[in-house]
Amino acid sequence: MKQFSSCFVLFVVFVLLAITSPVQAAAPLKIGTLLIEDVVPLYLAEEQGLYRQEGLAVELIPFLSALERDSALTAGAIDGAIDDPVGAILLDQGRGLIQITSLCLGATAAEGTFAILAAPKSGLKRVEELKEVAIGVSNSTIIEYVTDRMLTAQGFTPAEIHKIEVKKMPIRMQMLLANAIQAATLPEPLASIAASKGAVRLLSDGQSSESLSQTVMVFRKEVLAQRSEDVARFFRAYTRAVELINSNPEQYRPLFVEKGRIPPQLAPDYPIPHYPRPAPFPRELYTPVMEWLVGKGLVRPLAYEQLVAIDLYH
Repeated sequence: MKQFSSCFVLFVVFVLLAITSPVQAAAPLKIGTLLIEDVVPLYLAEEQGLYRQEGLAVELIPFLSALERDSALTAGAIDGAIDDPVGAILLDQGRGLIQITSLCLGATAAEGTFAILAAPKSGLKRVEELKEVAIGVSNSTIIEYVTDRMLTAQGFTPAEIHKIEVKKMPIRMQMLLANAIQAATLPEPLASIAASKGAVRLLSDGQSSESLSQTVMVFRKEVLAQRSEDVARFFRAYTRAVELINSNPEQYRPLFVEKGRIPPQLAPDYPIPHYPRPAPFPRELYTPVMEWLVGKGLVRPLAYEQLVAIDLYH
């Protein structure tokens, strides 16, 4: 009996130690975000506890600029981020730093968010009048890429497409509204803000026959190698958030307005996009981006398999 009592006491002690001893928690996945509508599913998953339900800690870290976000990725301060394919390829440059792990928005042309607008007093009313007109863009970015693709699709030759660099988007919009430049390419919601103040919307990528602009999720390659199960859990939570939004978009309008920085005057009617489920970035969207970057001498040709990861959504 004494032996049984001693064993029982030891068992209780071990149980208490197991309960009270600190457990080394896995480090959170750190995801960099910009305040754009593309990030809404990430924040909804946080708000609804979907990451936690997958047994995963996720820390969403907002950045004010793509440059700050990219610096954090390069330094290993964050594990992944929302990016665009032009920016992702330029950041990696074939160094094996990151991989594109999923398409976020841009599966269809209807999800496009860019427009070329004419200044209120420019007198420009039709797309063809943009020939040889300097259009405000930020060079070597998704904005310049989309501008070239939209105008080429309209029959413009490279010699007829003129651009002027105005790197910061709010300044570009203000210059457009002040008639300091005749035209500019802007993303939403800046395009809608400018149109509400008198700018003339001449062309939108949402009108194209194919998707021209996309956002993607990228992860550092070492994170994909070392924490593949955590990345899979992340995408499971993200998928559930996407399904919630798509099933009842209006229920999540307040969050969409907040994280997408939609101005109050546009908030009630601003369209909430249909978010695609996580899926590999398609080869047919990767190829024209790579061709454009190579054509501009910004990168050497990089194979699709080198930069795009697949089979992460189990």
